[in-house]
Amino acid sequence: MVDDPGVRLRALRLRRGFSQERLADEAGLSVSTVRKIEQGGSARIETLRTLAGALDTETSSLFGARSPEPVTDAMEDEKLNLLPLRQVLTPAVGLIGVSRPPAGRSVRESQSQLRDALSNAVRVYQTDDFGTVAAMLPVMIEESRGLVDGAENDGDRRETARLRAEIFQVAGWFLTQVRQYDLAYAAIRDAMRDALDSEDPLTAAVGAISQSWLFIRQGRFDDAERLARETASQVEPRLSMASDAELSAWGWLLLRGSAAAVRNNRVDASDDFLSLAEVAASRITGSEATGRYHQYLTTFGPNVVRMKRAEALMIVDDPRGVLRIAEDVGGIGGKLRRSDNYSRHLLDVAAAHAALRDFGDAVDVLTLLLRSAPEWLRHQRKGKDILSTVLHSRKRKLSSELRELADFMQVQ
Repeated sequence: MVDDPGVRLRALRLRRGFSQERLADEAGLSVSTVRKIEQGGSARIETLRTLAGALDTETSSLFGARSPEPVTDAMEDEKLNLLPLRQVLTPAVGLIGVSRPPAGRSVRESQSQLRDALSNAVRVYQTDDFGTVAAMLPVMIEESRGLVDGAENDGDRRETARLRAEIFQVAGWFLTQVRQYDLAYAAIRDAMRDALDSEDPLTAAVGAISQSWLFIRQGRFDDAERLARETASQVEPRLSMASDAELSAWGWLLLRGSAAAVRNNRVDASDDFLSLAEVAASRITGSEATGRYHQYLTTFGPNVVRMKRAEALMIVDDPRGVLRIAEDVGGIGGKLRRSDNYSRHLLDVAAAHAALRDFGDAVDVLTLLLRSAPEWLRHQRKGKDILSTVLHSRKRKLSSELRELADFMQVQ
């Protein structure tokens, strides 16, 4: 039997000679929280990171195998909602290989038509229309399979494999965003396979970026950091000759490495990654269009690195540092520009205000997110945690903004 986090936490605490009271004091948590976890209770990764930091160990040292929690009706409903996408990403496999239903519709023969569909899917994804994305992706994946299977020469096969890789990557982004992690891994794994078959290092690098993000969301910090570091080393460009796309791929890998390291209480390693990412961002000219659909290669730059540094500061409990950086981060033309990166940054800003007990400012930021990115916000546990902190700290009757947020995010 493999120890669960509570057993490991108790063993590390005793090894350090800490009482539960001292560990709680060092971590800034209640004794009841430490006691509950050691008795087998569940805990958020953020709480385990804080406890691991107080014990001067990596967060991953607390992770182990344990029996999963019972599946809820809501979780079962999510599986059914994504059934068509599940079918194309995890097809039935029999004695003669993959079993697929006969095609009920003609396959587009034109790569340009499918690329147009991919462009539209990315646009829809960026507007947080997740229902439409879920409906589009299965058809696009099947059509891309038809193109790959029908390729008449090596050149066509490489080009269609690259196109299919990009479609799988969009599927991976979407599924990671909605926390369907096993399906996301299947999509990203297939994207990596096609990227390698197409002999396109940039497409493969983007697959590694997506995979690292997925691993971070799963708490696989060691795997995420190692993958990001190894891939960054392999694609590191010569700065004097690098294109924006090459700098962006390298820079995003460094940002993923930093995000994994700081969550694993490897703050110095995180800072090293961020320093290199700043170098990459300083070389971006902004004059080059990639002509592709790699979201990461079109968003990287100094502003994104600032936001990720703020994220790292929030993780190590420096809310004032977050707000200092936030003063230098802005949308295009001073207006809010909807993007996952900026929305995540705003959550860090809201968390910083809540940590400093500036609850009105925290609510203002959450309300801004509710207006600009409601579907995205609905999937953010961090947003619910911030709102819960605000609600439990209030001294007055709920304001209309708080009531609207609480109803929307289903937080009591």
